[in-house]
Amino acid sequence: MAETSWVEFSAVRQKRRRAALACGICHSKKVRCDLQARSAQGHVTCSNCAAAGKTCQVRPPRRDKVRGLTRTSFTQNLTPPLETSAASNMDALPSDGGNQSPDLDMSLDSTAAATLTATADGHGPETVSQRGAPLANIPRPNRASVPSAFVNDISPSAHSDRYTIDPGFLAVYGPENENDARHQAMTSQKTTNLGNLTQPDLQQSFAETYFEYCYPWCPVLDKSSLSIDLAKSPLLDDALALVGSHVQPPMIPHAGPSFYYDRARRRFYEDGESDLITSLRAVLLFYWWAPRPPSLVHRHSSWWWTSVVIRHCQQAGFDYELEADYMGSRTNLGLRRRIWWTAFARERLTAICQGKPCIIDPEDCNIPEPSLADFPDDLEDKTSAEIFIYWVRLCAIIGRIAKYLSRSTNTASNSFPVHLGKDLIEWVRSLPPHLQLPVGGAYTANFHRNVHQLHLPYLTIIIVLYLKRSPPQAIPHALPPSILAATCLARIMKDSLVRGGTRYLMPITCWYCGMAFIALLQARVTQDLQQPADSDLDMLALAVKQLKTMWGTANVFDQGFERLRATANSSRHDDFLARLTEQDSAGSQLQSDDNGIDWLDYFPFATAQTSPIAEKLLAEQSMQYFPFDNFCDTSLMHFQDVFEGFDSWTDPQNLFGDLPNHDGT
Repeated sequence: MAETSWVEFSAVRQKRRRAALACGICHSKKVRCDLQARSAQGHVTCSNCAAAGKTCQVRPPRRDKVRGLTRTSFTQNLTPPLETSAASNMDALPSDGGNQSPDLDMSLDSTAAATLTATADGHGPETVSQRGAPLANIPRPNRASVPSAFVNDISPSAHSDRYTIDPGFLAVYGPENENDARHQAMTSQKTTNLGNLTQPDLQQSFAETYFEYCYPWCPVLDKSSLSIDLAKSPLLDDALALVGSHVQPPMIPHAGPSFYYDRARRRFYEDGESDLITSLRAVLLFYWWAPRPPSLVHRHSSWWWTSVVIRHCQQAGFDYELEADYMGSRTNLGLRRRIWWTAFARERLTAICQGKPCIIDPEDCNIPEPSLADFPDDLEDKTSAEIFIYWVRLCAIIGRIAKYLSRSTNTASNSFPVHLGKDLIEWVRSLPPHLQLPVGGAYTANFHRNVHQLHLPYLTIIIVLYLKRSPPQAIPHALPPSILAATCLARIMKDSLVRGGTRYLMPITCWYCGMAFIALLQARVTQDLQQPADSDLDMLALAVKQLKTMWGTANVFDQGFERLRATANSSRHDDFLARLTEQDSAGSQLQSDDNGIDWLDYFPFATAQTSPIAEKLLAEQSMQYFPFDNFCDTSLMHFQDVFEGFDSWTDPQNLFGDLPNHDGT
């Protein structure tokens, strides 16, 4: 019998570094756990538990200081044994890539380890250092913490999409919203330690980030008094730190936006700030932390926090000014107006996006529109103030459109809202030259991020106005104004991506991209436009992937893009589009001056060089390629057809599959 051949290894072998932090669930499944890497970003869950919606709890180390077992001389001559605990925890090593981004915030690994890891002698977690994210008091793993009945059955009242109308066409991404809602329902509440963390070395950086990227959309902080305001209010200090650490994360260790938000939120709910205006300013800054989509009802969404601000403002009388208000400080009055109009604009955008009714009725208010007089006299950048003023005016129009779309479902009218279309044209014509969208050339030489971002909601509302869904279609049918607006929006996203980042874009940008994606899918029907439409779709998909590093909603649209595009490339979809083209080609053509509106007036900034799609749309000889219905007869505002069968939108089989009946079944 041949002798057994033993494989020998060197007696000196470099050990793989053990993870200081490991999740109990990941350890039990023998999978890699990136809790240690994510804790450096301000998170308290590993990516595996976050994706599965499970409770992520730290597994206390159980290594004995002295090994009770000795190895025999026979074993010592073979492969050096791995330590028992190290072998069992090999899966807990932090992943190299994972979800960590080089531009995300950093925290000291040693600090996070001291925070989350129990000591070897069995004592509880150590007290957090002021330089790390306080994630102490983590309970031991409890696999029964999420009942299975709760995981598999989400109460219908907890969903945020219970309205029967959907002017924002979010139902197209219904499967992704439903999936995300189920994940959120399985996530348990976490506990955060409220300490007194101050970061004077980071405070200046956070302030600079706010004034550079966020001030035009939320002008509630003033440079002249900011240092005093932050010293007086820990709540405002945390809110500003949230914005700065999320939009432009510093490269030095800091707690991270998740911690800043959680602590600021608790300060607010526990009445840690006695001054109303300071509290409202802080809550408005919460807008820049949206890790969870609104697919499930929760108290962390923009809709929730905006409603909180509006109700407080109404209770304090911000919306109805008295003569006594003009006798007080003009600075205080201007700040109150800026707070009010910031909440007003956000509510209008959410109303059209999520199909929810607005709280504010302008007819109940006498507060004047925002003006330069509402801003400090020493404001250095007057352009930021002008952008805010024109943004509020645009959002007011969007709010009226959202109201018209929602209420017209109850009437027999199917006419196009000509007066609202003219309001949009009047708005874009009223822009001063330095606020006009500079996309007339093949490339943008004078890029201004805030001017570009100002036009995103403008283009999106045009897309929504000119999307048509008549039964039995499951995907809205895009008319030429919608396609032209979508390609201009894709150009804006391209200009941003070329310059290396999208972190400054607001979370609703995900929805803007989602609407443009729907319209550009329709442009692919025409063979001459298929290639440029695919290029624009690629740009939108890339933008949404970049937005995933910032906003949870981007995950929903990213998955929806992949599904819709895969369906669009299938032969089944081609057959459907062929039938659609045959049906529509028999109808009359849509003229640009129908209903008294020349839809080209929406785009004074668009030229043949803006994009290949714009070149073809603006040329008269290419108009014949698009099958347009007469808008007076079968317009988008055929509301009974647009919104009927809402539930069928959430079924992926109905997107490009079998056509549903008129009742949505």
